[in-house]
Amino acid sequence: MIVLAASTAATRDASATGSEENEWVNYSEAANGDLYFYDAARVDKAGAVRQVWNGIQYKTSLMGAFSFMSLLEIDCSGRTEKTLQSTFYSDKEWERAAMKTDTTETAIRQIKTGSTTERLAEIVCD
Repeated sequence: MIVLAASTAATRDASATGSEENEWVNYSEAANGDLYFYDAARVDKAGAVRQVWNGIQYKTSLMGAFSFMSLLEIDCSGRTEKTLQSTFYSDKEWERAAMKTDTTETAIRQIKTGSTTERLAEIVCD
């Protein structure tokens, strides 16, 4: 498991917790080489609900973006998720936003079996 320590302006500004230290833990690697991380230092718990920062580092550029960060809300009892905000970045360190952060919440959806979100839920819902 890879752990990245970060204290970047982008992750501090995006954080609702005000934490200045982040602990990005690699929890999955896709078949195409994309790496998935979550910030273990910023997992908020309220009953069965978890809010967690999720980051993806793309192996190759995705339309000019090399990474992606989102704030997910996971309902551990209902096995659902929704995205609260998301940003694409032009670097792999989540420092240079490629576009404005999308703060539109997505609809609640079931967590798919075998997905990276299911793996993340297994970690943060424990």
